[in-house]
Amino acid sequence: MVKKIGLLVAGLMVLLGLMACSSDESSGKSGGGGDGDVTLTMWAFPGMGLDSKIEQYMEENPNVKIEVQEADYNNHHQNLITALGAGSGAPDIAVIESAFIERLKENQDQFYNLNDYGAEDIKDDYLEWRWREASSVDGSFVLGVPTDVGPMAMAYRTDLFEEAGLPTEPEEVDAAFATWEDYIEAGRQLKEATGSYMFNLSSDLFTVIREQATEQYFDENGELIIEESEQIAKAWDLTVGATDIQANIEREETEWGAAIANGDIATVFLPPWMLQQIKDNGPDTSGLWNVAQIPEASGNWGGSLLSVPKQSDKPQEAYDFISWLMSPENQLDIFKEKGNFPSTPEVYQDEELQSYSDEFFTRDDLGSMFAEAAERVEYVYRSPDTSTINTIMGDALASISDNGVDPDKAWDEAMKEIDRQTSR
Repeated sequence: MVKKIGLLVAGLMVLLGLMACSSDESSGKSGGGGDGDVTLTMWAFPGMGLDSKIEQYMEENPNVKIEVQEADYNNHHQNLITALGAGSGAPDIAVIESAFIERLKENQDQFYNLNDYGAEDIKDDYLEWRWREASSVDGSFVLGVPTDVGPMAMAYRTDLFEEAGLPTEPEEVDAAFATWEDYIEAGRQLKEATGSYMFNLSSDLFTVIREQATEQYFDENGELIIEESEQIAKAWDLTVGATDIQANIEREETEWGAAIANGDIATVFLPPWMLQQIKDNGPDTSGLWNVAQIPEASGNWGGSLLSVPKQSDKPQEAYDFISWLMSPENQLDIFKEKGNFPSTPEVYQDEELQSYSDEFFTRDDLGSMFAEAAERVEYVYRSPDTSTINTIMGDALASISDNGVDPDKAWDEAMKEIDRQTSR
């Protein structure tokens, strides 16, 4: 996935550079439907869990038709990039996943500023860090309305932990894994006792530790700080030192599902949307999983924005729909139906969210645990070059695991490539 995102970002840099002034001609269009019938096209990728709410909106607004066109994650973003670059063919509403937000904010003239349609009035409904992610630095431009969030936790196999002599109750696991060093040491103990690996892939561990920093590759002024960042150095060193307890399996590979089903992987770094993937891939492991907080701090993995490209001639109608769709009450309904964790903290005290549980994971307070994790997340500035650097760092870690490259050499080569890519 890291490599695929990198290719898409490279395509994005070329295509956005070719954007013509013709797209500006559509910026003055507004209204679109008036009191008559309105059709809104919406581009999304599968698994967003919005179908029933979209149907509800059309039932309550019979003059509005929402036409959803889905493509897989990579093709969806590539299609959007192509349409923006061509100046035509974009939808009325476009989903933008977090990996692409900063790059598209850099070309915000291709989108409507949702502050002009009422977004300022709803900003306090959302987690502060998510709204900042959706906005320009000064808050004057809002690219999109936030969807769900991915606060991080850790699922673990209780049977494997027990066999290895590790604690199995969540509170005990939280205490025993207070640091990443504790986690890695326990992973070696588990590997020796059971033969199973502690986690799936080095780059995933690196990502989770990196995401616990408020400054990562760049500071908030956009200055590259990767070689000065203590958290990046920590994430690299810990990850390189844990190569022996990773299965070297990407989540997108079919082998990941088999490893989950067979007990070959003992822990999964877990945003809420990953719960269903574990259930789908290991249905016979029900009752063998529990969930604890990840060591040291929280972090976020995932989330999108619903944006309105300037090629749409129905910006108000599009905004009215997406602001309704992602309202606190609807995000709560979507969570109850699909498990997408809300970005609207006012619903975190709802009894159904607080008491949300799943027998598959044998924990009766999953909802309140994820709510706590979500509120611990802090804003992170992500440069338009962040995805490119993610790809470079992922490739460097893969070179160590796959080809036995010396870690110091892999780091040096990664820094040279980052300098080359960001200096262009």
